[in-house]
Amino acid sequence: MDLTFFAIVIMSAWVVGIAAAGLAMVLRPGGAAIQLAGTGGAKAGAPTGPRDEILLGGDAEVLGNVRGRVEAVQLRPESHELQSIELGTGLGLETQFVPASAILSADGRVVRLAESWIASPDGSDAKAATLRRDMSVKGAEGKRLGRLRLVCFDPASGRVTSLVIAGRGTPSLRLVPMARVQEVGPGSVVTDLRSSDWMKLQPFATDWEIRQAVMDQLAADPTLRAAQRSISVEVHDQVVTLAGYVADDSQTEQLARLIRSVPGVQQIDRRLITDEELAGAVTEAIRRDPAAAAAQVQVSAHDGTVDITGEAPDRATVRAIERVAGQVPGVQVLHNVVAVRKPAGLAS
Repeated sequence: MDLTFFAIVIMSAWVVGIAAAGLAMVLRPGGAAIQLAGTGGAKAGAPTGPRDEILLGGDAEVLGNVRGRVEAVQLRPESHELQSIELGTGLGLETQFVPASAILSADGRVVRLAESWIASPDGSDAKAATLRRDMSVKGAEGKRLGRLRLVCFDPASGRVTSLVIAGRGTPSLRLVPMARVQEVGPGSVVTDLRSSDWMKLQPFATDWEIRQAVMDQLAADPTLRAAQRSISVEVHDQVVTLAGYVADDSQTEQLARLIRSVPGVQQIDRRLITDEELAGAVTEAIRRDPAAAAAQVQVSAHDGTVDITGEAPDRATVRAIERVAGQVPGVQVLHNVVAVRKPAGLAS
């Protein structure tokens, strides 16, 4: 009975401790609002350049193992330089401040950290601006535009370049350039945006989300399903790059229309080669080469495989065709079945 009593007391104290810690997290003082320095950029311009994306509330990993959840991001108000991230560990009762130098990458889902880092002895910096998940984001009129979801930064310079806000309309996620952010308070972010500016902001989606949506669209379209085997789809900073082979220009345009329909796509970089273009490039290369031009050939192409048929006056010309065609960009497989033309006397 005594053991049971003590176990109940210990469990009750543990539960009370968790509740108290949670209440302290909610009620902890956030400090005064911090003014941010201007970036000197164009106020209305959309954020440009390479970026990494920190999901507030997302996982932070070390060598694939979850180290904690990102509770907040701290940045220097005078330079907008990313200073640290705050990780919630264990049951959420402990926090750990990880310097920005330990961040290897952040893709909008997971922050990947180095194996080790040197932590500052005092942890959080009282002079830093702290950005937390679901902070209210307000406009110039004091009206709420939405809530904070992600923080984007340039991995080269370490500067925070934009914030991702969940607000009204479709798509609901939009990029707010740091040039529009004026103040970070204990529970809110203040911008110079007006309500009418909201729908003019650049829509946001993570590169992973965009690629998944593109691949799903391709798989759902029976006329493009086969094209998945011959093209690659890469997404970086909401720019979709298509590389590989397509049948013709009409299929290229069909792909472009499909991708433009995916929310969040900002640009399409086409690096596609049509069968007609590849066959034409090989034909032209043979025609221009003195050692190969004596042959009479027909060239066809499909998904990077080139077939060459016809006649050549001798084996040296056949070898020249092989050499020239193999050097044309885009040729993956070459089938050279050009025959040596028999001399006129033997042919009779």
